[in-house]
Amino acid sequence: MTIMGLASVVIKLLITMSLSRLLLPQEFGQVATIQIIISFAEIFWMMGVGSAIVQKKQLSDDYIATGNTLNLILGLIIYLTIFIFASAIASLVGSNDITMLRVLSIVFVIHSISGVSEALLQKEMRFKTISIINTVAAIINGAVAIMLALSGFGAWSLVFAQIISVLFQTVMSIIKKPIKFRLIIEKESAKELINFGTGYALSKLFNNIANQGDYFVVSQTLGSAALGFYNRAYQLLLVPTNLIATVMERVLFPLLAMYQDEHEKIRYVVMNLTALIAILAFPITIVSLTLGADLVQVVLGPKWEETILPFKILIVSLFFRMAYKIGDALVRSLGAVYKRLWVQIAYATLVIGGAYIGKEWGIVGVAVTTTIAIIINYFIMTFLIGHLVELKMRELLGYLTPIILVSIVIGGVSYLISTPIATLPYALIRLIVMTFAVGFLYLLAFKFVIIKYMPEDFRGFIEIVKDQTTRKLVPKKKNIK
Repeated sequence: MTIMGLASVVIKLLITMSLSRLLLPQEFGQVATIQIIISFAEIFWMMGVGSAIVQKKQLSDDYIATGNTLNLILGLIIYLTIFIFASAIASLVGSNDITMLRVLSIVFVIHSISGVSEALLQKEMRFKTISIINTVAAIINGAVAIMLALSGFGAWSLVFAQIISVLFQTVMSIIKKPIKFRLIIEKESAKELINFGTGYALSKLFNNIANQGDYFVVSQTLGSAALGFYNRAYQLLLVPTNLIATVMERVLFPLLAMYQDEHEKIRYVVMNLTALIAILAFPITIVSLTLGADLVQVVLGPKWEETILPFKILIVSLFFRMAYKIGDALVRSLGAVYKRLWVQIAYATLVIGGAYIGKEWGIVGVAVTTTIAIIINYFIMTFLIGHLVELKMRELLGYLTPIILVSIVIGGVSYLISTPIATLPYALIRLIVMTFAVGFLYLLAFKFVIIKYMPEDFRGFIEIVKDQTTRKLVPKKKNIK
């Protein structure tokens, strides 16, 4: 995790804390409903062009120009389609905010201008540049949203803030990675892009159905206010996920693409990163389970009590959601987009089917079924990884055993000390004390137990993490070049 990446997540958390006190749950629900449509449309806009560029080893000027042309065409098509059919599309998700949908969809036109530049920055592993752009964009997004919310714009403050931040990202990406502007479609390049992009888009479609399916069911059956509460619970889950897993994925995809034919090196990275994620995810899960009510009160405020139980249920899936990112990046780096597609179909089916069952118990029931779906999805993806790079499930579980056993013990101790900690005044103080207590226990366990009983490869990996940035996560002792 880079300093800029960490700063970006902290800034987003502070923005969430501010906006949750300025806007109503129903207003968050309004925008969350519109975002369901935007997220689906985004899949067909990009059509995997960016990922195809990152994955391809050798790029020609015609290939880049063709990718850029396809991006622009698809961006315009998506925008015009949403603008013309906004009423019918909005009704599919139970929304009547037609004007809001039309206005927000302009992001497709804006973003299509820089899609290829962003992909090239990622391919060149210029992660510092990407992190700076994203961090500043997050600051702009938050500042605009807060100012507009204070001025009484309500849900519109989130819409205008997103448009302005996307505009900034577009301009900066083009400045940092300019490309020669040519509107051409070279036949062979287009064929290759579309072939990879179709598999990627279909896979992304079902992944998005899974990620947005629970939102869709809640919006359709329980209303925008319920979606507002559920959305905030899910966004709290995504804070630690984005803190670690998203940055790892951005680094991993181009890194693994470089070593796509060297399975031993890939297994080394996957197993050790999974172990590292476990060490980072389990303490967060323990604190959230023991003091979830205080966490919600501190981050969101007193009017979000209905978010507490769904959040505590969803946080159980934290490790699985974060570790899944590793497998997803690996499958894409190997170009196995159609195998990934079947995993996403299964995941989407589990989320949608589960949400329709869970809705009978409100957003708590949906949180339970979504958590189960995330966990099952992780194991399905792990089995696929095992097939691709000859990594057995029992080998991975054996690797994680010391961390799992330590976490069970610390979880039990944390539960016992949560009772006296609950007597302390103020939610923030209780949260800080528990966080330091759990952190201290893990530091002791890491130094005297985990490092001692984990395989030698992991100890070497930890040294690499200490000495290098995330972008250089390769094993020195194994002479990876």
